[in-house]
Amino acid sequence: MPPEIEPSKRLNHVAAVVTAYRPTSHLVRNVTSLLRQLTTVVVVDDGGGPGFDQIFEDAAKAGAMVLRLEENSGIASALNAGIDLARTTPVDYIITVDQDSLLTAEYVHRLLEAAKSAEAAGITPGLVSPARIHGNPVKKAGSKSGIQLGREPIQSGLLIPVSTLDAIGNFWDGLFIDLVDTEYYFRALDAGLPTVLADAEFDHSLGTLVDANILGRDIKLQDRPLKVRIAASWRYYYIFRNRILVGRRYAKVHPGWVAGSLLLDMRHLLFVTVLAPGRAARLRSALRGTIDGIRGRSGRAHRG
Repeated sequence: MPPEIEPSKRLNHVAAVVTAYRPTSHLVRNVTSLLRQLTTVVVVDDGGGPGFDQIFEDAAKAGAMVLRLEENSGIASALNAGIDLARTTPVDYIITVDQDSLLTAEYVHRLLEAAKSAEAAGITPGLVSPARIHGNPVKKAGSKSGIQLGREPIQSGLLIPVSTLDAIGNFWDGLFIDLVDTEYYFRALDAGLPTVLADAEFDHSLGTLVDANILGRDIKLQDRPLKVRIAASWRYYYIFRNRILVGRRYAKVHPGWVAGSLLLDMRHLLFVTVLAPGRAARLRSALRGTIDGIRGRSGRAHRG
C-alpha cells in the first residue's frame, strides 16, 4: 500500500471494480487514486493478451486484487467477474470504473452521501451517478422528495448498491459492450429502483474527435476546423445490434425511449457518414450489427 494513503480514511464497505483491456500505465495511477478512498479495488484484465504483465503486477503491488480473464469476453462479463470477486468481501456498494477514468479524491464519498440522502427521503436508490461528466450535466429525470433523479447513466463511475445486485442480478453479458449500462438502468428502474444523481463529477473520454471532411476537403466553422465525435468503426456493430436487442426487451414499457434512441443513432450515423473519414467501414459495421440484432444474436461479434 502506498505510504501516502491514510487507512483510517478509506472506506471498507465499498469496493471498486476496474475493467481493463490492453491498458497503459495510467491504469496504475487510477488504481492508486481509488485505493486512497477504498480498501478493496478489483482490477479485471478482459483478456488483453500478453505484453501487459508488468502493468497488472504494478496494480497488484499498489494493493489491488487482479483477476485476469483468459479471453476477451466484453465489458459486461468483465464487470460481472469483478463484481463476483469483490463480493467475496463484506461490501454494501460496488463502484464500476473504466481503466481511463480518474475519480477525484471525494468522489466516492459524494456518491455515498447522495445514496444516504435518498434513503432518508424514503427513496431506495438502484444506482447512483454523478451529476456531471467532464463538465457536462448528465440527463435528468426530475426529482422526488427533493432528490434529483437521473436518466440512463454511463457505466464508469457508477455506484451500485449490493441490494440492487441482489434484486435484479448482474449485467447482461450477451451485450458484450455498448448499452450495458443503459439496459441495467432500465432493469433497475422497472424494479422500482431509480437512479439518483450526486453532486459529483469526473473526467471520462467519450469517443474520438476528428476533423470533419467532405470529398477530401476539411470543413471549417468560423475559421476553425469543425470536429466530429466518432467511435471506432467496429463499435458501430454493437451500437446498432444492441440497440435492437435492448429495444426488443423494453419496447412495451418504454416505447418512446426505444424509438427515440434508435432515431438518434441513425442521425449520428448519417452525420458521421457525411462528415467523418472511415465511412465505408462504419456503414458495414452498422449494417452487420443491424442484421445480427434482427436475428437475435448476442455475445462477441461473429467473424466473417
